[in-house]
This record gives sequence, structure tokens and C-alpha cells, in this order.
Amino acid sequence: MKKKIALMLALVMCLGGCGIEEIKESFSEKVDEKMEQHAAENTKYTQEQVCEEVYRELAAGSKKVSFDGVVSMDMVQYAVDHVRFDCPEVFWTGNMTVSTDYKSTTLECDSINDVGEAELAKMAAELDSKAEEAAEYAASGSDDFEKLMLLHDKLIEICDYDHEAAQADVDDMGFAGSSYGCLVEHKAVCEGYAEAFSLVGRKLGFDCGMVCGVAGGERHAWNYVKADGEYYWLDVTWDENTTETDMDYYPMHKFFMLNDDLFMSGRTVDEDVPFVPQCTSMEDNYYVHSGLYLESYDFGAVDDLMSAHADEGSVDIMFADHSAYKAALNDLVEENNIWNLQVMQELTEGKPYYSDDDLNTLMFGW
Repeated sequence: MKKKIALMLALVMCLGGCGIEEIKESFSEKVDEKMEQHAAENTKYTQEQVCEEVYRELAAGSKKVSFDGVVSMDMVQYAVDHVRFDCPEVFWTGNMTVSTDYKSTTLECDSINDVGEAELAKMAAELDSKAEEAAEYAASGSDDFEKLMLLHDKLIEICDYDHEAAQADVDDMGFAGSSYGCLVEHKAVCEGYAEAFSLVGRKLGFDCGMVCGVAGGERHAWNYVKADGEYYWLDVTWDENTTETDMDYYPMHKFFMLNDDLFMSGRTVDEDVPFVPQCTSMEDNYYVHSGLYLESYDFGAVDDLMSAHADEGSVDIMFADHSAYKAALNDLVEENNIWNLQVMQELTEGKPYYSDDDLNTLMFGW
């Protein structure tokens, strides 16, 4: 008997008859357990070999991966997760189905929008060309921080968040959730931004990857990257959404190179994510690197920073901890001393600041 199982979806069993669903379910579970035990005990493949074979075939645009021998469902699922999180160049995969018996195992994959293998090859070449262009642009940075910021800003510049795709069913999203959507079609949702960052970042030689989970109460994807020997978090999508404006393009960097304490507040990571780094450094954080980071609140220090950026019309300042941030809010907002800042003295009304309690930041505009 050959059994087909849709990964991450419901188990499907071709049985005749009708009714008695409890008996069917019980029988299916017993068959699953027996077959999985048999595969685990008798497979001739290592997990590494399964991952390599699945990646090799899918990266080549092949919709079928055949194993001359049994492979356990756990091994196949692990390989699929590996491709999803660690292989952003594999941009086209949709639903995957595994057919297995006591002699062989086959993984079959649908393509997004039912694109054929010949067209997928052309699309893959186009994606690689666009990724190389982005990598060449970012490589002009003088150090890790500058290269990563150039890449971050380039993705925000060339891609628009696809609100329509974000509201659609998974089967109707097209390539918005892939590196192809971001780099080629220039419309993407969070996973598209994250995959594009991983793809180009790796071409630049960085250890980086994508993480999925929940952020702000919604499904989300973001990145980690290792720079100057330390891991950091960043979220291109949230910085892109913050950047959206009718005014001239001006990328934001609120979620660029943050540590666990600041970035992971209100976020949870899915259990199937293969690697989750510990991010403890703030050395390459945008605010720290740009001189917009204050260890403690001091009216004079804030006044000096705002005066130094007077020609820009705004400045975004991060405080080292929540107590310093609250001290700034109390003095400038509650005590109304915001109007005593030099650049604010000509303003007479409005709310010329935006506060972020999670990131300990104050943005002033004039």
C-alpha cells in the first residue's frame, strides 16, 4: 500500500466505504506509526543526505524528488523546513506531498501559480541576476554595518509592501512571500523581504537567515545576521512600513541591528525554526553607530543632538534603558520642556514627537 501525506496539512488516506470516521482515523494512525517506524529503522539515508537531495532538486526547479528507499516523514519534514528557512533561492514552492511505502519515498511539489519547470529556470536566472545587482550595490559599504544598511535600504527602496497579498489566502498570494517577489516583482509581504535579505546577505558573505513567528499579534517573518562577530536582529518589513510616506523616500532604521531585549519584546518564534541566535550586542545598532544613542537622559544632550540635525527636520533618539526614556518623556512632555529645545522654539502647537515605549525611542519633528 502506498500512502500520500501532504506536509504540514491533513493526512489523506485513500480508503473505500463511508461512515465510521473514528475507525478510519484509528487505522490511519496505526498505519502511520508502523510505516514511520519501518522507515526510521530501515532507511539508508542520513538526514544530511535527505536535505542535500531535496535542496538539489528543488533548487534546479524539479517538482519531484525520488528516493530509492524509504525515508521517514520526520526526515522529509526537516528537509522541507531546511529549504524554507535556509534556501531563499528556492522561491517557487507551494504545497508538498509525500508518497511513501515500504520500498521508496517520493516528494512532489506544486509550483506557485502552476509555473512550469522551463519558466521556473528563467525566473531563477532573473532572481539571481537581481540578487547579484543588490549585492554589488551593498558591497560598496566600507564595513559590515554599512554594507548591511545599504542592503536594508535598497530593499526598502525597490520594493513596496503588498497589502493586497497580505490579506489574501496563501494560495492566492503569488510570489509576494518569496525573494522573487521582493527583488524581481518589487512587491512583497514580510517573508518576501526576509528571504530577499537572506539571499543577498549570503552573497555578501554574511551568516544570516529568516525567522518566522508572531509579532504584534500577527504572523510575521524577520531576519538575523552576524556582523563583526555578533548576532543581531533586524526587520526590513517593519522599517519599510514605518518609511511609508507621501514625502520623499527616507528609510527608517528602528528595527535595524537590535538585541534580544529590545527586538524580541512581544515576539515569539515558531518551534520549527531551525536556528535562533542569541543577540546580546548593540555595538552595530543603527542608533549607537549613528550617535543617536544616549546612556541617560540629559536635556542638554538632547538639545545638542536636535540642533546638529536641524537641517533634516527630524531626529530619532534611542535611550539605553526604559528609565532614561521615561525620564526624557517626563521632562520634555509632562513638564512641557520640549518647547525650550532650540529647534522647537519657533513652533507653537501640535505634537512634535512620537514615542515608542518598546524601543525606548523618541522621534522629534519640526
